[in-house]
Amino acid sequence: MSNNIKCLAVGLQDTGKTSYITAFWAIEKDGNTGHQLTFERYPSDTSYLDSMASLWLDQTIVQRSQINITNLAFDLIHAETGNRFQIAIPDFKGERFKLILQNETIEEVDNWLKQADCLLFFLSPNPEKKFNEEYYGVIPEEKESYQPLADFTVDAIDEWIQNIELLKYISETRGDLKIAFCISKWDVLMGKQIDVEVWIKQEHLFFYTFVKNHFDNVRFFGVSAQGLDYDHRGDLTEEKVSELTDQKRRAFISTGKDHNYDITLPLAWLLED
Repeated sequence: MSNNIKCLAVGLQDTGKTSYITAFWAIEKDGNTGHQLTFERYPSDTSYLDSMASLWLDQTIVQRSQINITNLAFDLIHAETGNRFQIAIPDFKGERFKLILQNETIEEVDNWLKQADCLLFFLSPNPEKKFNEEYYGVIPEEKESYQPLADFTVDAIDEWIQNIELLKYISETRGDLKIAFCISKWDVLMGKQIDVEVWIKQEHLFFYTFVKNHFDNVRFFGVSAQGLDYDHRGDLTEEKVSELTDQKRRAFISTGKDHNYDITLPLAWLLED
């Protein structure tokens, strides 16, 4: 069985899209991982992927895309079913999605969205902004002076509300899609010992409720593409991380309180019938 699957990676800037694609390539390109997905053929041009993988292997932060890479196509085999897939995952800059929230038409993204079979939707682990009277220009009566609101920009909206607006646009444009929601930098939240979906429901109930009311087939994954916070390493020295990298036990995926070193899990779930 062979399928051509179009998977759109969605997310605002700095939510881990490029890091995940980079880790996927760096870990899986040599095969023999025992993970659910493996490469049957490599993309015809791997220069972009290789340059990003070099940063990942050197334990350097993978910078977000400076260009829009739209021709990433992976030929993959599912280890359990034997099904073959050609999956296309464009790596659009996060700003492209933010422009949508400003009512700008991004034709290239729209074309991909209309053809997409499923979505990898990346979210940051950041908390929601709390209501602040002065920030929003609401001044209590006892204050003598009134400070007018600054010119409105999308950045003034909490990013979790931006995500809801982006999902609303997706729902209106494409309808219901299978979505793997990936919360990046999950290593910083592992200490909470909490199920990923429970965390979303507790910390971002408005977002969670919107998702459940508009999309029928979703799953939530915690993703640590880097495997650690470089600024707060703890006992994860460069030598230790190099060992974990060689053992394919650095990056991990979580759905509950554990973590799984199979970086392919979100994509493998999307590709299941």
